[in-house]
Amino acid sequence: MGKFSIFDYLVIGIYLASMVVMGILFSGRQKSLKEYFHAGGNLPWWAVGISLIATHLSPISYLALPGWIFERDTRSSITGGLIEFLMVLPTAALWIPIWARLRVLSIYEYLERRFHPAVRSIGAILFIVYTVFWLSTALVAASKGFESVSGFDGRLCLLVIGLLGAFYTVLGGMRAVIWTDVVQYVVFVGGYLMIAIVLLSTFDPMEIWTLASNQISERTGHPHTKLISHEWSMAVEGTIWVLLSGALVRALAFGTNQITVQRLHATRDRRTMFKALLANAVTGYGFVLFTVPVAWGFVAYYSQHPELKREITHPDMVLPHFVLLNLPLIMRSLVMGGVLAALMSTFDSALNSMSNVTNHDFYRRYLEPNRPEGHYVRVAKLLTLGFGLVLLGFALSQYDQQSGTAGEHFTRLTSLVSAPIGAFFVLGILSRRVNTPGVLCGAVAAIALSLGFNGLPPMVQPVLNKTTLFTVESGVGDDLDRGVISGRLARTFRSHGIVVRSDAAVLAREERRRWQIRNGELFYFLDREGGVVTVAHEPISWMWIPVLSMVLNLLVGYLASFLFTRPPPERLAGLTLRG
Repeated sequence: MGKFSIFDYLVIGIYLASMVVMGILFSGRQKSLKEYFHAGGNLPWWAVGISLIATHLSPISYLALPGWIFERDTRSSITGGLIEFLMVLPTAALWIPIWARLRVLSIYEYLERRFHPAVRSIGAILFIVYTVFWLSTALVAASKGFESVSGFDGRLCLLVIGLLGAFYTVLGGMRAVIWTDVVQYVVFVGGYLMIAIVLLSTFDPMEIWTLASNQISERTGHPHTKLISHEWSMAVEGTIWVLLSGALVRALAFGTNQITVQRLHATRDRRTMFKALLANAVTGYGFVLFTVPVAWGFVAYYSQHPELKREITHPDMVLPHFVLLNLPLIMRSLVMGGVLAALMSTFDSALNSMSNVTNHDFYRRYLEPNRPEGHYVRVAKLLTLGFGLVLLGFALSQYDQQSGTAGEHFTRLTSLVSAPIGAFFVLGILSRRVNTPGVLCGAVAAIALSLGFNGLPPMVQPVLNKTTLFTVESGVGDDLDRGVISGRLARTFRSHGIVVRSDAAVLAREERRRWQIRNGELFYFLDREGGVVTVAHEPISWMWIPVLSMVLNLLVGYLASFLFTRPPPERLAGLTLRG
């Protein structure tokens, strides 16, 4: 495979330089915190809506969406995306009234008003941890994709993009972030358009559908075009039940993310907030509908070129691999510019919001409460640069740790902190009975559940969601190293009531001591210690962990509140959905 030419690097260099120039152009306006963090509250709704989707369509989506379909199937994309789209009205009904009424610089200020300063600080810290987990995953996914096509060391890519993104975000604040997001959305949608054109020059649409439908995923045992699944099993990924539950949880948590609300506050009023939210939903699902056929095109292409498919060692690499092989000079650099655009639109947003939260919820709240606005703007810029360095450091530490898709790695990490952040706000605005000790009890329960079921990849292994089924004496490992399930191992499975299907597959091997077997929709994990192989499984899919954590958090937080004093009514004025 060839690598990038000097012309490719020139195109990407011009693109990156243009982002910095936009930051410089906006730098002269940053005289107040409202301008720096809310862009003066006067941006058009369509720009804010596009910025919302550009931020959340990070490289995790840009690379992992086609990677997921290429490795698995389409259930999470088409069905899950449609459910997310239909959630726009209940999301708006829940969150727009409260955030149109409370125009705060940091949404965690609400938690102090509703509960206690400690809850505000905890919420802000959890948001920062969540963002570090999210963005480090995106940074690693993008840098590895860029490395695979350019030959440029991925760690150096991390440093270059991170420093440039921090630089223009420091200069331009939220106004620069939103307008560069609009440009970046156009760039990465244009990248998919160029890939689609190349695919359609090779296959006609029906041929792509036919080839993708006839290819069975080794990971799921389904055709790559499978759209919906109704299994009543929590161990199965991508069922409509987990997609629906996950969408409900994300609707509940939508207005509890500083990155999201900060954009809504860049609009003028409640009406433009709703328009921005609707634009976010339309452009988001439109992106899914556009990229899914491209992913099917990848499946079709590599079904005709199995020797090239063997070169793809990670599902998230399918897009950059195809780009390097099939797109002409310059065009391929524009597509990879889309990957960088997706990264930078996420990176700048996260830096701006993390700086805002730290500045407003800690520095101004506890250290320097009575300084001029200009002082806080300068501090915010220094914090932005500091968080850029923190994110780069954590991303480098995670560079060799992402074994699954970026989407799975991100969900496993963030599930540790996402439920408490959302539950603090949801309980606060929906219930007048909930109090500070109650919500803290709920947060502890949710974090404990997520840590026990999911672990902390890769440092802490789950202790609750890994059930040992049986052990086998030495001898089966050699067959598994060759990708074969021996008759002896199959008989041992049957003796424990598990029938090994004819299409069962050995999916993963690690240092000749760890394997994974897909048996229909279920997965079994095999670890060898000495001469004994232990067979275990996870009875609950990782997709359910954020859902279960949120449900437990809300339930414990609400019920535990009855053990403590009811909040005085005068303290709740204007802080609940009812006003």
